[in-house]
Amino acid sequence: MSQSVSPQTRKVVVALVILAALFMLVVEPFIVDYMLDKIHPNQVARYETMKAEGDPKAPLLAPAPWLVSVFFPFWMSIAMFAGIVLLLIAKALYNGAVWAKQVSLVCLALGAFGGAYMLLPWLNFVAIGFSPAMIIMFVPLVPYFAIVVVDAKGKTQKWIDFYVFLILGVTAAETFGNGHAATRVLMGHPKMPLYAEGIFILQPSRNIGWLVTVVLLIAIYLLAKRKESGWYAAMAGGWGAAIMGFATHYVRGATVDYLVQGLMGLAIVIPLMIPFIKERLIEEKLEASEDSSISM
Repeated sequence: MSQSVSPQTRKVVVALVILAALFMLVVEPFIVDYMLDKIHPNQVARYETMKAEGDPKAPLLAPAPWLVSVFFPFWMSIAMFAGIVLLLIAKALYNGAVWAKQVSLVCLALGAFGGAYMLLPWLNFVAIGFSPAMIIMFVPLVPYFAIVVVDAKGKTQKWIDFYVFLILGVTAAETFGNGHAATRVLMGHPKMPLYAEGIFILQPSRNIGWLVTVVLLIAIYLLAKRKESGWYAAMAGGWGAAIMGFATHYVRGATVDYLVQGLMGLAIVIPLMIPFIKERLIEEKLEASEDSSISM
């Protein structure tokens, strides 16, 4: 955070970061363990029921327990390590180190990604409504947006930064989740390793989708320092999400998830193509714009 932010405000934001870090490091593992204990039996039971009824979609569900067993602890472990990093750099963040702001936003985004990914398996196999994954998702988001908003000058800048850093994170999480779904189908389809009609598209969709997740994280890191390279990373990730989302929905069309991904990609690229918004995201252009407005 900038030194122009009042010490009291910086203390509050850093306190939120520390609380989120402790949650990610100490509390989240217990929540994930609890969720797995609830999800796994229901996944197995549904698969056995579908198999007994001769449902042709049963093989597509078979890999689900294995994937959840891998990716729930995977995201939990990332969150735990991110929590360690956040605790280590908390003082640097308070002192206004730009690199600490960049790293903090990435670590908090990673923590929220895990919760977003864990949300759907709970809703699909346990219960509709409140999910413990919401806690995992929202706890890191509070300091994430606090850092974004307090460092922005003026209401217009705050709203632009809020939207951009929101849509980058949401799209990154969506593309990873869709990649998980694609992997489940590719692992479970009875014709594999041969590709049935409409299945091959899932390979580039998953691979590019996971690349998009990484690129959008890089965009968050770079835009936190208002680098033009961050704008290009965001545009690359947005176009990747949009093109593969719409292409997969057109070829396969089994769910609306890929359509949503495509729309999220457009929600990145269209606003960022607007000169006024682009200028507000890049340090050199923002300073030039402010100088111009002052001279007028």
